[in-house]
Amino acid sequence: MSGQATANGRMRLVILTCMEREIASRCLPELCANPALDVAMVILAHGGSPKRSSLLFRKLRKIARIGILGAINGVRMRPWYHDHEAEPIGPLCARLGVPFFETDFINCDRTRDLFRESRADLGLSLGNGYIAPSVFSIPRLGMINIHTEILPDYQGAQSVIWPLHDGRSETGFTIHRIAKEIDAGDILYQERYPIEFRATLAETVAHMMAISRERVPKAFSLVCEHFDELAAKAMPQGRHPGRTTPTYLQFRRMLRNHDQLRDAGR
Repeated sequence: MSGQATANGRMRLVILTCMEREIASRCLPELCANPALDVAMVILAHGGSPKRSSLLFRKLRKIARIGILGAINGVRMRPWYHDHEAEPIGPLCARLGVPFFETDFINCDRTRDLFRESRADLGLSLGNGYIAPSVFSIPRLGMINIHTEILPDYQGAQSVIWPLHDGRSETGFTIHRIAKEIDAGDILYQERYPIEFRATLAETVAHMMAISRERVPKAFSLVCEHFDELAAKAMPQGRHPGRTTPTYLQFRRMLRNHDQLRDAGR
């Protein structure tokens, strides 16, 4: 069976998200409006893992890597990336007539059961942490993810800040297949565009995230509709050092480079 051929001639999709608003709410109307696509269900998972000890260990290990100041600064940066204007996903599904379900965790039995019940050709990850192979391998064609930065250079990175750390004035987003390693699957589609600088780094990040939210839904719809063609020429990434929340010194460099690049463009 072709990647685009289903019983009704449409690509059947299942959407998994951990966010009640954000990117899933932005993409769902565009996907529903595409006559080549059939959104079987949306699943809102309320957590990444039921193992609290493992979650605590990962947080402590991250703090040890980036330092206390880096961790505190990371919390301060979170609002820069929030989408407060997106419609909550549950009411949005009700308005669009899309079946909506909630589960406790991403990689739990209930999530896997729903994935099987969806009989989806393709799974979409729209705002999640780690997805286990036991989940992403259920849809016939696997799952795809949106990473709002350029891959493979910025695996695991938050948008905008790491290109600035490296002295670059370009950002973008990448749609890729999900693999065992986070943000490391084959690249299906990518857009690049210049960073439009604002007075502060926080304002620049918020502005560029708004631009991404405008661009991503149409791109996701295109990738789902033309999945066969794009999968046939997908680009493997290989292994690259992942980025994470910056240390305090890395953040200071981001601020400095932001101001220098902003002033140079005036």
